[in-house]
Amino acid sequence: MSCNDNPAQHYGTTMVQAYKNAQKLDAKINIEQIQKSIQEFYAANGRYPADLDELSTTSGLTLKSDNYIYNPVTGTLTEK
Repeated sequence: MSCNDNPAQHYGTTMVQAYKNAQKLDAKINIEQIQKSIQEFYAANGRYPADLDELSTTSGLTLKSDNYIYNPVTGTLTEK
């Protein structure tokens, strides 16, 4: 029996996929928001933040720094 034959299983699969898609979108938006804050910090201070904790303090963003790799020399941020 495939999930197409079982409406409950199909619904569950669809909901799980929707949840995963929402998480990916949330992560993308969060990275874009952090990158914007990094650029704003640079514009205001003439340098990139030393680390994400400094950015968090000045921007008010709540960051989970263990989720990202941040390069303070270039101001680049990537998701782990």
